[in-house]
Amino acid sequence: MTTYRTKSVRIILLVAVALILSSVVSCSSSGGYNPTVFDYGYEAEKIAAKPIKKVVLAPVSMGAPAPSYLQKRERKVKAMVKQYLESNGYEVLPNYHFENAWKQASRTYGNVYDPSTGKIDIKAWRGAMITTGEILRDQTDTDAIIFADLFEHEVQHSNSMKHYARWYGVTRKPALQGSGTGVPVDFDWSQRIKAASLMVTVYDISLTRVFASRGGIDTLYAVDLKRSNPAFVRRKKMLKSEDNIEEGIELAFHPFITMKNYPGNK
Repeated sequence: MTTYRTKSVRIILLVAVALILSSVVSCSSSGGYNPTVFDYGYEAEKIAAKPIKKVVLAPVSMGAPAPSYLQKRERKVKAMVKQYLESNGYEVLPNYHFENAWKQASRTYGNVYDPSTGKIDIKAWRGAMITTGEILRDQTDTDAIIFADLFEHEVQHSNSMKHYARWYGVTRKPALQGSGTGVPVDFDWSQRIKAASLMVTVYDISLTRVFASRGGIDTLYAVDLKRSNPAFVRRKKMLKSEDNIEEGIELAFHPFITMKNYPGNK
């Protein structure tokens, strides 16, 4: 026979489970409004007038290339960007169209990026883009050029109870690596550390910029618990979460491609 006390216990357990599930969901980046979403630029009227269906995904960066330790992961990110575009109905033309045009332009204007100084030659970049655009217009039927650049920048974890880091629309928990006694109570969570994000820029074939935005992916540093005094160190395994990469891609392309449950106001 079921007693009143047994029913009460069951109700308490069900409520507890619901609260736990609610807490888990609320920790997700896509669980609600995030004020850190990037203030994107989107030329909706120009795109509506000349719809974009065929694109070239540029194999070079708009700015400085990603650090050497991120370049392997950048290839993975760009492969996922290509899949994302195709899954949303875009035809992605082979990269060699852009590569051949860019090499031809570089012979005229010189190297766009100087690794010795870490600077971009703006004049060379503009000249290379103009020449590349002309070649693509003559030799392909592409509608747009898309740059999808993985880049490194600084973020901070919060000193609040859960120590989240929030940027470009994402919320990330602190990463921990190694075994130890835990993070000291007086640990300085507000130290500036490196994170990776995706910057997307879309030019139509006349080289008018019609879209630009960014989406956060993940932190690149973790708290090393093996040390006698735990400290932030570069993570041994970076950008391994495909879910985080997918979220960054969706954020960086919104509203060029509408993101479901976009965490911003528009």
